[in-house]
Amino acid sequence: MIYFAVIVAAMAVVVYLFYGTVNAEVTETKVFSDRVNGELRIVHITDLHGRTRFWTGTVAEIVESLRPDIVCITGDLFNRLDQLPEVMRELLRIGCPYTFFVPGNHEREEKRGFRRRKFTEDEFVRVLRDIGIRHIRVLANEGELIEVKNSRVYVYGFDNSLVGRERLNPPYENVDGAFRLTLAHSPSIVRWMSKRSIGYDLLLAGHTHGGQIRLFGRPIVRFGNYHTGMKEMEPGRSMYINRGLGTIHLPFRFGCRPEVALIRVAGTGGAK
Repeated sequence: MIYFAVIVAAMAVVVYLFYGTVNAEVTETKVFSDRVNGELRIVHITDLHGRTRFWTGTVAEIVESLRPDIVCITGDLFNRLDQLPEVMRELLRIGCPYTFFVPGNHEREEKRGFRRRKFTEDEFVRVLRDIGIRHIRVLANEGELIEVKNSRVYVYGFDNSLVGRERLNPPYENVDGAFRLTLAHSPSIVRWMSKRSIGYDLLLAGHTHGGQIRLFGRPIVRFGNYHTGMKEMEPGRSMYINRGLGTIHLPFRFGCRPEVALIRVAGTGGAK
């Protein structure tokens, strides 16, 4: 009887681990800004690590179902370089014309088993070239001013795939009054920006996986004591750290489901 109970308990744990790894969750958050007219729907995905299919659908199917105005992808598309073609086939099924990507540390290396190989700078450039095709814009220390639903949005992407790579380069156009949507892979960018008094309205990052393994709502391994989800860093400046979609080191998640984030940015005229 004890053995049977142990087997049942073990099977329950396996099922829970499987469920928590392949059952992607759509989270929805709303913030307000006087720089936006009406409402913008921003979908944020990150840290795929080669995973594109879930019980709830493929990455593109889930993203498309949310009717995004802007899609932001904040790095770490693969663990192994040979996963990139399949990931790109999936991402190119996302029809949103304003789809932006910033590189993560896994665009600079691949991992096979316990072996890790760092890419040369030329290999890194080729990876970014393979990602930046059709309507996907790669932003590596650069920005782009777009107009979406009568709102001007300045999307700036930092390259903090390596410590010290991040730079703020001046825009080519007048971005005064535009909603400042800032992207980076690692949330450590917020400290770098704060030290240099660099402003933003909404900052999106990933990298932490939300800890990937969480007990009682808390990660077992912390990444710099960062939060998950949305947090107002100071009045008018919000930062979202996404739990990501894939896994690293361990092939499962516990108490930390993969995430596709929908962030609705509403003009202050719609605030209640």
